[in-house]
Amino acid sequence: MSSKIILITGSTDGIGLATAKKLTSLGHKVIVHGRNTEKLNKVATELDLESVQADFSNLCEVQSMADFILEKYDKIDVLINNAGVFKVSNPRTTDGYDVRYVVNTFAPYLLTKKLLPILKKGRVINLSSAAQASVDFEAMRGNIVMDDFEAYAQSKLAITMWSRYVANTMGSNGPVFIAVNPASLLGTKMVKEGFNTAGNDINIGVNILTSLSLDDQHLKHSGEYYDNDNQRYSVPQADGLDDEKAKRIVELMDDII
Repeated sequence: MSSKIILITGSTDGIGLATAKKLTSLGHKVIVHGRNTEKLNKVATELDLESVQADFSNLCEVQSMADFILEKYDKIDVLINNAGVFKVSNPRTTDGYDVRYVVNTFAPYLLTKKLLPILKKGRVINLSSAAQASVDFEAMRGNIVMDDFEAYAQSKLAITMWSRYVANTMGSNGPVFIAVNPASLLGTKMVKEGFNTAGNDINIGVNILTSLSLDDQHLKHSGEYYDNDNQRYSVPQADGLDDEKAKRIVELMDDII
């Protein structure tokens, strides 16, 4: 297998960091991303990897990150949109949007959209979740205050839906898009802080992200949702197959961005 260039967002800890270590050990060139400069530099130095910094709650920083990558690289083989938030002290961004929607849904869409010229026939792996709830457009616009779980669940169905919509729209002219629930309640910082539990073996998630990034068996599943709790491609929450609603989600994100 030839070496791939793989960008993993949110890779200074948790499943992102563990996946970066695994893919690096297999001989692939991994670019790590993080919000905290000190943590990012520590990981990049320890693993001898290149890095990019951006706070995904700020879409201007995501735009700058994309511009930097486009200037430096002429190809990205795999983009793993792993960065995500669940429980936060301040759920609103300075622009008035719910931070879960911005970080979990809008930012990966913006980054992916900007990097399409160098993703070409690559792969986009979008981190979804078993927690999925019907998308409320007023919530996306920031006009509804939600609790942590509702905001997270809506944002995760939204990324699943835009993955399907963009995959179907681009067809063979774009990369393979796969949304994945890496497994419920893995032992990440997010799970520990959000659910007060140690969580399950993080390598359950690492292994499926590695497979989705490298194995050819997944190439025929663009636009689909992989549920690692059941270890198979599955159907998301009912709204997840509503193509008209998915189109509206993408249109609304384009307006916001």
